[in-house]
Amino acid sequence: MEVKKEVLQYLLDHPDTHVSGAKLGERIGCSRMAVCKAVATLSKEGYCIESSKKLGYKLLLGFDVLSEASLKKDLKDRVIPLFVFKSSPSTMIEAKRILNEGIKPPFLVVAEHQDAGRGRLGRSFFSPEGGAYFSLVIPGTLFPNSELITIATAVGVSKAMERLTGIETKIKWVNDIYIKEKKAVGILTEGVVSLEYGGLSEAIIGVGINLRVKPSEFPQDIKDKATSFYPSGDSPVSRSTVIAECVREILNTFTTDFIDEYRERCFIIGKNITVLRSGVEKNGKAIGISDKGHLIVQYEDEEFSELSSGEIMLHF
Repeated sequence: MEVKKEVLQYLLDHPDTHVSGAKLGERIGCSRMAVCKAVATLSKEGYCIESSKKLGYKLLLGFDVLSEASLKKDLKDRVIPLFVFKSSPSTMIEAKRILNEGIKPPFLVVAEHQDAGRGRLGRSFFSPEGGAYFSLVIPGTLFPNSELITIATAVGVSKAMERLTGIETKIKWVNDIYIKEKKAVGILTEGVVSLEYGGLSEAIIGVGINLRVKPSEFPQDIKDKATSFYPSGDSPVSRSTVIAECVREILNTFTTDFIDEYRERCFIIGKNITVLRSGVEKNGKAIGISDKGHLIVQYEDEEFSELSSGEIMLHF
């Protein structure tokens, strides 16, 4: 492992104490000068490191820099390969590339910001710095019911964000998480089917969280529909912590009976909606969620339908 990663890992593991450059070099197996250069590089990357000739180095709290080391620390007992990018077109694109290179799941792809983040139905997902963006790739055997992966993910992310922020969240079927009447989280799940064995080979779960995006930063076309957990731009929780807790909660949710909790968190039940399918709009009311995660709709002509997919618009 390179000196910079070793230095960062030690400082993360000992946040309340100073350590001298000589001691760090001795522990890592490098020169004091190499440690000094590593600290300078980390400081340029955004880490707040206090430097004292008498006491040595100390990592200060309050930084928010995504790195492999910070994610490993926050993931705790979840040991999973990590791929961290300063900038990426999309973590979903990176995840597919990594899969094609022969890397086996599970693994996690993270980016500080995305240039071409994607949502459902081919839409773009606004992804500036200040958000938490990741794709979790899992083997199909971990959760073979592909229809319910998005449902379980929404429950896991909703629970994790409420626990971290104390802010109540609700789910709009099927994959968006809202704060009051505005979208704060988008989820996109894609499956990879094995032609050789049949069934789901891998699932790529993409999550984009508006953590500390200011209202003025949202594009004009979504500024009245989107929000973030900390619109002031200051967040008491780091992106590493947010991503790690969401991943842990998603994986935990896979092992539970989550459909009832999804129903409780889904705020569109009982609401009048417009369903858009194949270019046709139809008005109705959301009646419930089936055990398969389908939306049960009663249309104005009294006809009932179960939607496994489609676009809905709420009548607030």
